[in-house]
Amino acid sequence: MTSLRLNPKLALNPYLALGLQANPFALGEPVMAPRLWIDRGWSQAPVPAAQRLVQVMGDRGFGKTAHLRHWQAQTGGIYAYYPPGWGRFKVPPVQNIAYWDEADRIPAPLLLAALGRAARTRATLVVGTHTDLSRLAKFSGLAVQTIRLPPLEAAMLRVWAERQIQAVRLPTVPCGVELSLATVHEITAIAQGSWRAAADELHIWAAAIAHQAVMEGRDRSDPISQADLSLRRH
Repeated sequence: MTSLRLNPKLALNPYLALGLQANPFALGEPVMAPRLWIDRGWSQAPVPAAQRLVQVMGDRGFGKTAHLRHWQAQTGGIYAYYPPGWGRFKVPPVQNIAYWDEADRIPAPLLLAALGRAARTRATLVVGTHTDLSRLAKFSGLAVQTIRLPPLEAAMLRVWAERQIQAVRLPTVPCGVELSLATVHEITAIAQGSWRAAADELHIWAAAIAHQAVMEGRDRSDPISQADLSLRRH
């Protein structure tokens, strides 16, 4: 019986077998770098100092945080995240432009006080929320813009996934990852509209392909291994 001998380099990083530096989807739903950003119709940041609340609504994983972070990179301003539990009991920051993530978790007295302060100072507040805050904002004296993020679509996921793969390719070797349209549609259905869930599924998919490549003895980062593989096929 012949034992399988693994390349020690691939044991440490199996993605080398695919011509990649790492799993392209290791971070889950990303705060997208500009070169990886997917325009969904709201790429332009809100205007600071506009006496306005811009609320971004959508289910978990639909891209609320990604949009807030993308805009913050353009405008500056403080970003505040409100977790469940006691961590939500903190005064919301108000500046020319401020970003509040999971703003529906802010306790009502703190939220009302901050909305009033924003109206008096003509600030722009950009919030990610699951609950419509327009009534409270208008009562406080703020104009309101509501952006409702749609669920993930297969075509958009494929574009994003290909960019993620290209971002971690080894520059001098061929890439051993090909994302088929059928796989994209399957993952989109499993994710049920969530970018975060889709990224998790893609992470598992890429890991399985890398494991299979290692078991087959492939190493696209090693020209000698590639030559050996080519000879074995003929």
